[in-house]
Amino acid sequence: MKFLILSFCLLLLPAMLQAKVSYDINDPDVVAQVGELTLSPQLIEIFWRAYNHPSRPITPPQAMQRIVDDALLADYARSHLSTEKLSEENQVGFLVAVQQQDRATALLRKFFEKPLYQAIQQLPGGSLDGAFQLSDAINSDWLKQHFSLQSKVRIEATQVQVERAKQTTLATLTFDGEQQPLTLWDIYQRQNVQGRLALLSSDYKYLVAQVRQRVGSLFVLHWAEKNMSARDYRTVFQVIRNEHDKTTLLKNMGLYADVHDDNPVLREKATQVSEAEILAFYKEHKDEFEVVEKVKARHIRLTSQQQADAVHNEIKQGMAFEDAVKKYSVADDKHKKPAGDLGWLKRKDKDRSWLHAVAFTQPEGAVSMPFRSPQNAGEIVYEILYIDERVDGYLPVSDPTVRYEASRDVALEKLKAEFFQLQNRLRQQADISLNRKALQR
Repeated sequence: MKFLILSFCLLLLPAMLQAKVSYDINDPDVVAQVGELTLSPQLIEIFWRAYNHPSRPITPPQAMQRIVDDALLADYARSHLSTEKLSEENQVGFLVAVQQQDRATALLRKFFEKPLYQAIQQLPGGSLDGAFQLSDAINSDWLKQHFSLQSKVRIEATQVQVERAKQTTLATLTFDGEQQPLTLWDIYQRQNVQGRLALLSSDYKYLVAQVRQRVGSLFVLHWAEKNMSARDYRTVFQVIRNEHDKTTLLKNMGLYADVHDDNPVLREKATQVSEAEILAFYKEHKDEFEVVEKVKARHIRLTSQQQADAVHNEIKQGMAFEDAVKKYSVADDKHKKPAGDLGWLKRKDKDRSWLHAVAFTQPEGAVSMPFRSPQNAGEIVYEILYIDERVDGYLPVSDPTVRYEASRDVALEKLKAEFFQLQNRLRQQADISLNRKALQR
């Protein structure tokens, strides 16, 4: 696999070859070097296995390109963003350092699965339980007395509890004959808000589970540090840090935000989108703004779910919808012609009921399933609809929904273009050293 990756990775993507490339590496264990980042065959394989997924398969050269791109973008982030921005923490989530170490642990555990399993079998008892000893002094009662939640407003340990946690040994770990303590603070600081609450609620079972998990992680890292080259072990964390700093840069550029998150960069960019750009987007994506203008509908109103299901079943068996209205509906319009006629329900009607919303979702010429009225709509009833005719149209370009979506989509494309311009510039400015001998394999 080593030589396969060497030959694959040096068939680099054209984007990488836009950089200033030197063939001055002779070390057989080095594929490429970019700045302080040194990539070995093993290192590339570790991340290739992590990046490669059946739904999004990539090749080793693509994995290498991603590592290099992340390094270039991370360097740019560190030179253009403040330290505070790069080290910003999520108050309810896991600390950045914890996330990065957990990611390294997961990568190494996956890559070295077989030798790690063999190493665990060599522990006393053939399991990780042989690598640590829990303290008899710590139990649920101790947690209630010394580490219980003190505030109803904030889920966090007091300063006194923090100092006590740092001095409290939960377990003693033994790796390769060397002992080290695992403290309550080691576990507490690795928790998100739910985990901190569990510990401050004296959940001893949760604490023990977290100790076992931490022992497993520490064993993986200890084994990897002993069995990998110091350079590769260090580079694993370097690549992971680059991933984080690259992501921070994308967030700062308005390109890495959850759909529910506030995105001030995108919002500001959207205000700069011109009327001509909105109109052009609307013309190109008009189908996305298709709406139901009006529907001509009939209905059957019933008083229970059981009755509604029974009537719906009779209609499926062949009963005419109009006959079902006349026989079962409790609405006064059952005497209309046609029976149960609701007339035209229009999108622009000022007094739209919940039945409007349901009717607009139904296809023409089909009987709907029974729908229960909302709790706040008065007496609870069940409705079965039949749509005789449906007229579709389009929101006008002046509609607030159109303007909002168009301006944000245009703005997002502009932000993406700015990012790709930056990425290409960084690639062109990069100095990359390659192993020429590997090209001949």
